[in-house]
Amino acid sequence: MSWFGILALIQSIVNSATIGPIVLFVGLMVCEEALNFMPNRHYSAFIIGLYPSVYDWVTNVSDRAPLTDGEVFNKNTPGTPGWIGVLAWKRGALLVSMLWVAILVQVLDRQWKLATIWAVIASLFALVGIIHVPSAGFKSFGEPFWEQCTELGGCWDFSYQWMHFVAYLVLAATFLIIMVLAKYDDTIEDPIDDESRHAFDDWFKDANIDTSGRRKSKLLGLKEETSAVVKKDPEEDSDEVEKPEKEVDADDAHA
Repeated sequence: MSWFGILALIQSIVNSATIGPIVLFVGLMVCEEALNFMPNRHYSAFIIGLYPSVYDWVTNVSDRAPLTDGEVFNKNTPGTPGWIGVLAWKRGALLVSMLWVAILVQVLDRQWKLATIWAVIASLFALVGIIHVPSAGFKSFGEPFWEQCTELGGCWDFSYQWMHFVAYLVLAATFLIIMVLAKYDDTIEDPIDDESRHAFDDWFKDANIDTSGRRKSKLLGLKEETSAVVKKDPEEDSDEVEKPEKEVDADDAHA
């Protein structure tokens, strides 16, 4: 559809004002399904996971985002310190959402080892600039990006690329310390490991049967049928053809 321009044709026909409500209601349905499925203790992680995309939307539609309290405005690039913090969550919003939700879910379940692993993964993404900053790479690793500075002068000194990297490492170290202390401190409760944590353990079980298992059984079946056809004698074939007819006649007589 993209190759032949059909999507562009549909987009030119459909009123652009209808796209927003469609996306909104589909998003509400997805959120409803997620809330119905997840345990209550994960609701807070779910809500936090919505923030990056909300911030992304806010900064994209803020055509008159204020730079100051006066009459100075900036299109799509809010420049006050508060807005710069929002921009840090905007960059790589979907990936930031998945990483934060993964970390928070493990923290809520007191799975400190898994929380440490996810924090380290997030630190690696922050290290190469995939999340929290406008562009990937190490060009501005220790310097502010253009969007972290205002037209009035001065830059926000709390959102450098290396700072995000170190912050996630601090989280990982914190989780690791708690995991060690939990072995000696009885006041730290045990990790939660109920059925809800294993809801997707066999998620691909049926898919595996339908693909590899069924394909393997078909190949074995075809192989057996082929070998059987090769080994059969003409007399055996004639007997097998006549045998069902005799059985049918016997059944009819009995009836």
